[in-house]
Parts: sequence; structure tokens; C-alpha cells
Amino acid sequence: MPLSIDDLNRLLYQTEQARRLLVGEKLGRHGLVLGQWLVLDALHKEGASSMSMLAGVIGADRTTLTRTIDGLVAARHVVRTTPLKDRRMVLVELTDSGRAVVETILASLETVHASVFADFSRADLDALSVLLARSLAQIKLAVAEGPRPVAVRLERSRAIMGQAKAGPRLRP
Repeated sequence: MPLSIDDLNRLLYQTEQARRLLVGEKLGRHGLVLGQWLVLDALHKEGASSMSMLAGVIGADRTTLTRTIDGLVAARHVVRTTPLKDRRMVLVELTDSGRAVVETILASLETVHASVFADFSRADLDALSVLLARSLAQIKLAVAEGPRPVAVRLERSRAIMGQAKAGPRLRP
């Protein structure tokens, strides 16, 4: 029997909680929490970045990101600068210490990722990535659109899935 949406939501939540515990233990050895790691990893991949870009990449609001950056600055893993051309912008960049921490953590996570994804083929991982990205996009769309009546949501979902006008419509 296929999973219900509630079962799927529970499974996604449990998967994320278990992943956070597993990765959190590795990060804790370096005095970091997941939010800080997401910033360091993004800076490692993207290079010096604006606060707005970082907020978008890691999915954090500006207030939370500012507190996260404050902690990373205090730990001397990142520096904040303001370009002379645009004094409204704040750029964040890894320090040598930050780069060293990122490299160490990436190396320690290799074994974790290898064991967690050992039974997944490349096609499985690619499919999972596509499905999670689609799910995230739908969540962001739902947040942006705000609450809607059930019938409208179902009709839109069916249209997205290529099943427009399939089955009865529910009324709010």
C-alpha cells in the first residue's frame, strides 16, 4: 500500500531529524551547529557572497543569518566587509581558519555520506535530488501564495501532475 501524505511527511521529518543528529555530532566537534555549517559550505562553494545571496542559498531569514554570521565572525571563520562602491551591501568571506574547518569537516563527512548512501545508485541519488528540489519549489510557492481553499489546491496539483479535471473536486 502506498504511503499517505501524512506518512510521507512523517518520513521526511524523521529523515531530516536523523540526518541532523548524525551530521550535528561531526559539526559539534568543531564548535559548529548546522546553520553555521550551511553558511561555511555555501561560502566554500560560492566564494565571497552578499548576505542576501547567502540567505537565499541556505534558506534563512536575514535576522537568523545575521546572528549566524556574528558567531562565525567571533570564531574567526568568516569576515564581513562593506564594498566602497555600495555601502549598503555586506559581503561575507571565509578566512583561512574557515577554509581549514570546511576542509576538515568535508573529509569527516565523506565516510558518513558513503555509509548513508551506500545502497543508492547514481540514478537513485539523481532522482531523489530532483524530487526534493521540486518539493522545495512547491513549498516556496505555497508560502508565497498563502492559504487557498482545498478545491483550488487540488485542482492546481492535478494540473501540475498532468491530471487536470481527473476525479471529483473537493469543496472547502
